[in-house]
Order: sequence, then C-alpha cells, then structure tokens
Amino acid sequence: MKNIRELRKSTQLTQNIPLSTLRKWEQGETCPSYYLVKLIEQSLPVSNNELKKIVSRSNKIFYIDVTHKRVSDSLGNWISFNEDYEDIIESNAGIYLEKLFNGFYELVHDFDKDLYFDKKEKVIWG
Repeated sequence: MKNIRELRKSTQLTQNIPLSTLRKWEQGETCPSYYLVKLIEQSLPVSNNELKKIVSRSNKIFYIDVTHKRVSDSLGNWISFNEDYEDIIESNAGIYLEKLFNGFYELVHDFDKDLYFDKKEKVIWG
C-alpha cells in the first residue's frame, strides 16, 4: 500500500477525513479499515506515477492522467478529453487547463442557479 502522506500530498484528497484521523494514519498510530482503504483507492483514478502535475501561470495546480485521457484540478474534479496529449507544448497546458476548468465552474454555477430557480418557482419547461 502506498504511503498515506504521499497520496494525500499528490491528490489533495483530504476533505471529509478528520484531521486527527489523518494524522494517526500518517504517523502509523492506526490504520484505516480494509473497506475504507478500498474506498479511497477507488476514489483515486490512477497511481501517483501516472499523473502529470501542471502548474499554470496563476499557480493553479492540475493533474493530467494521459493514459485515461482525463484531467483534474486541485479540488479533485475530473474532466475527460478526447485528443491525444502527446506532443503538446508544455507551456500552453496550464492555459488550456485554466480555460477548461473556468468553463466547467461557470457551467456548475449555472446549473446550481437553475436548480435553485426550479425549486423556488416550480416552472415546467416545454
């Protein structure tokens, strides 16, 4: 099993785990139960070695899983893509990823507004 500290640092997936529990795991005082280890493994899309870290000009961090053609932001949101990543100009990658995730968060914001409006107004769209 990979070192829990390595996984936490590489993926930044520490939300929803009490900090005291995480510290105990990292320091070897306790171990997560088998089912929890499996659940964590399932939430990790690839091994550490398969992720390529990209830092944009504005210091936003992204991870690219070239094998499975998907990208993640530092919050753990994954988006799949179709085009091969090979031979991309590395200095452009951060620009493309910021644009992609900015669009993603705009769409999430619009979706949330639609849900709020729907609950409030009870409009049935044709």
